[in-house]
Amino acid sequence: MKDFNFGENLRQIRVQQGVSQDAMALKMNITQTKYSRIERSKSFPDSEFINQAAEFLGITAKDLMPADWDGKRKYPKLVCSLTRLGRLAFRVLVFVAAYDMTRGFADGVGITSEFHLVMVGMVFVLAGVVFLYYTEKPVE
Repeated sequence: MKDFNFGENLRQIRVQQGVSQDAMALKMNITQTKYSRIERSKSFPDSEFINQAAEFLGITAKDLMPADWDGKRKYPKLVCSLTRLGRLAFRVLVFVAAYDMTRGFADGVGITSEFHLVMVGMVFVLAGVVFLYYTEKPVE
């Protein structure tokens, strides 16, 4: 299962059927370049794409899946992992953006009171913390 390559499997079936990449791309309503990327990569497309491709090739969607696929397994999505320095830079950029939004908002609305400026800044910093919480996830 670890070595299963959806794109290679799709390519083999397409070639056996005698269908060109251009014809597949036209049927799937995508560019030939995008279709070629699907065949060359190990990424797993969405179920709508799989069903359309299977229908066009005259096969079932299960024929495009690995033999031991049970329909319950989710394939991993691509994640971006950052180094420690990258995570630090990301966090700094979020807080710089919060400061910049605070200054822009205060100048646009005309806030001159330090108290109100701090309150607005706290709202944007809180938004930054929430943003960080929902974007930084540990990679297993």
